[in-house]
Amino acid sequence: MDQFYQELRKIQKKERNNATLARVEEDFYTTIHQYLDELRQEAIRDPFSNVHGMLKEAQIIATEICERREHKITDAAVVNIHRSYHLFTGKPQFDLVDTTPLNLTPEEEKFYFSLIDTLKNHRGNISLEKLSDDDDKEKKVIKPKETQKNTLIPAPSEEKEDDEVLNRLDEIKKAKPIKPEPRQPIEKQVSKPKPAPKKVQPEAIEDNPNAFDEQDEFYDFESKRVAKDTELVTMLVFDDVGPIVGVDEKVYGPFRPQDLVTLPLVNAKVFFKNRKGRQVKI
Repeated sequence: MDQFYQELRKIQKKERNNATLARVEEDFYTTIHQYLDELRQEAIRDPFSNVHGMLKEAQIIATEICERREHKITDAAVVNIHRSYHLFTGKPQFDLVDTTPLNLTPEEEKFYFSLIDTLKNHRGNISLEKLSDDDDKEKKVIKPKETQKNTLIPAPSEEKEDDEVLNRLDEIKKAKPIKPEPRQPIEKQVSKPKPAPKKVQPEAIEDNPNAFDEQDEFYDFESKRVAKDTELVTMLVFDDVGPIVGVDEKVYGPFRPQDLVTLPLVNAKVFFKNRKGRQVKI
């Protein structure tokens, strides 16, 4: 664990002092995540160790390495595009030579070529050839001429519509009125109440050994145990203790004698066991 920490310090120093990327393994980022996870687990197991400080320093170093490498990769992509894709000097050309930066991881190589594609598309959109093509397309668009309609002579379709309207009016005049049916008494109009639906008895449920009561509620023993472990208690501290990472992944401390603190029960038991504090009920 300490060996990889020293390796991170060496890579950090190289990234600061050199303009090129430091040489790293292909699984560099995966190894960083595994290393930080091991430090977190160690900090939870032993809250009185110096692992907490090492964890914070390792996170700062890894972040700086990643950010410096991102800057170098971005600058290399921009410089290579400027050298290879010419603007405002005749017809644009793209003659990118193999100038890919050295010591790229697979993730960083994918990032580099995505920047190259984005910059290339941008320069293609602002090139003179692209802008001139767009202007020609706009000029070629011709609006269709509107034809003038002669409202004095009706069209054949309009004459057919007028004939259909006249025939419909004649049919309405010849139709006989419909006599309304006699109304029924109010007693007959009232509908009879519908019978209530029969209640369906639920099928018998087999006895379940995990059943909590007769209302089909179940007792979740796992949730009960987790809730008890993460329960917060108040503790009186006896000695000086550095910061610790609780089971809820929160940082508690540092602690001083006669401090009244609140932290998870599991972490408080470690203090009780080592006689570093005792529980206080308020």
